[in-house]
Amino acid sequence: MQRDKAFEEDFSKAKMVYLITYDESGEENSRPMTNYSEDPYREIWFPTENETQKIKDIKNNRSVKVLVPSRKKGYYHQIEGTAELEDQDVVEQKWEWWYLSWRPTQRRWFWFPPGLDTDKRAIIKIKPEKRTLVKRR
Repeated sequence: MQRDKAFEEDFSKAKMVYLITYDESGEENSRPMTNYSEDPYREIWFPTENETQKIKDIKNNRSVKVLVPSRKKGYYHQIEGTAELEDQDVVEQKWEWWYLSWRPTQRRWFWFPPGLDTDKRAIIKIKPEKRTLVKRR
């Protein structure tokens, strides 16, 4: 993807983005996701749980889109990419960070025993491939 300063700033300010996946019939499924990623050119990742529609969709079709609000009124940056699911050891490593970013007041009491419910957790990793500016529908 070609670098773009406005896009980089919009991405870094976006706390919420939309993840679009495709079901078995090719229909789009869109949902808001918290943006934890810092670099829109490398990998974009989202923590989630395994028993969700987005995971089912990605297992069926790894093509995804991420919509990022643009400073240009009425537009989004649309990132097209390929999704994969992180290995469980990566999920265990990143999960504590993710949990504490949502619940920072629990930092001094927090401890996840290794392996606790890890089979329920997943991290979606997206490799960005193309970016375009699209008008909101």
